[in-house]
Amino acid sequence: MLYTIALFVALVALAAAQSSSQFADLINDLQGTWSTGSGAVRTGPGFWNPRTQQFTVPPTAGRSFSFTKDGFWEEAMFQWSNDPTFPECVSATLLWQHGNYSFNPTNGTLRMDPFWGDGFQTQWIGCDATSSATSNNTAAPVASYNQVYLYDPPAVSIDSHYGVSSYKLEMAQLSGEFLNPMWKVLNPPSMLPTDVLHIKRYGLE
Repeated sequence: MLYTIALFVALVALAAAQSSSQFADLINDLQGTWSTGSGAVRTGPGFWNPRTQQFTVPPTAGRSFSFTKDGFWEEAMFQWSNDPTFPECVSATLLWQHGNYSFNPTNGTLRMDPFWGDGFQTQWIGCDATSSATSNNTAAPVASYNQVYLYDPPAVSIDSHYGVSSYKLEMAQLSGEFLNPMWKVLNPPSMLPTDVLHIKRYGLE
């Protein structure tokens, strides 16, 4: 009986150790800055300035995530669309946020929690002169943005990207809908400081 209990405990401990090792490998693979498409959208100070609360508009649309080994993440996204009636008029959204991430020890679900109050988004619509981009920076009003993300266990692999073998990150929402694949463009990642910027660093409320 005691032998059976001891064996069971040993098997549980072994499974836990294997699970921890698996997450450690994944966390190691995740570290870096990832970006969709051509990699024009990237996290870091080149996208969002928390002191001036301004975005720098990338040359093309896309999305970027950055991860560190010690549990921090950052997001940058730029989306746009044309008005079919007036193709020269562009509607666009930019957003930025950062925070902590963790893995569910049972099923490997990735949870990304933002630092509340740090995230921001901005929009300009069509040919509205009051909210159009000027000098590669948007003058549109900036609003708070804080969104918790839940994803299935991410998958990191090596695939061809523009003819070059590159690390590819695939992520899916719990509904099964996949995000556009991202490619590792930097390691170590390009990120703003991993603390609550609007209070600790800039005193913004």
